[in-house]
Amino acid sequence: MASVDNEFVLTFTELLTPLGNIRVNRMFGAFGLYCDGVFFAIIDDEVAYLKGDAQTLEAYEEMGMEPFVVPSGRAQTLSYYAVPGEWFDDVDQLMTYAHMALGAAHRAQAAKAAKASKKKPVRKRKSSGG
Repeated sequence: MASVDNEFVLTFTELLTPLGNIRVNRMFGAFGLYCDGVFFAIIDDEVAYLKGDAQTLEAYEEMGMEPFVVPSGRAQTLSYYAVPGEWFDDVDQLMTYAHMALGAAHRAQAAKAAKASKKKPVRKRKSSGG
């Protein structure tokens, strides 16, 4: 993990270590969290946000998880949802949703890779003529 002096970030990443190798990168005044190289969480202003998608949205909304809003002055949200503070005392609950977030991140990564492979031109093989 990168050298991080933020106690909130250190505590949150420590709770998530059962997921895999957690790495933290500073980004735009916030922190990005990666698990085994997959970006799945953001920490901004001592609030943790987990990656979401169509498969996780209903569960996140049922828990009252609010979307991360980009602090750029314009109303733009990302597919990351705030972790309720009480989950820091309920590691089982946190891990359930962290696994969901990691699944969402893997699905997003796979979709991005599939989209990129469709853009690549397909090379035709020359027949051996025989």
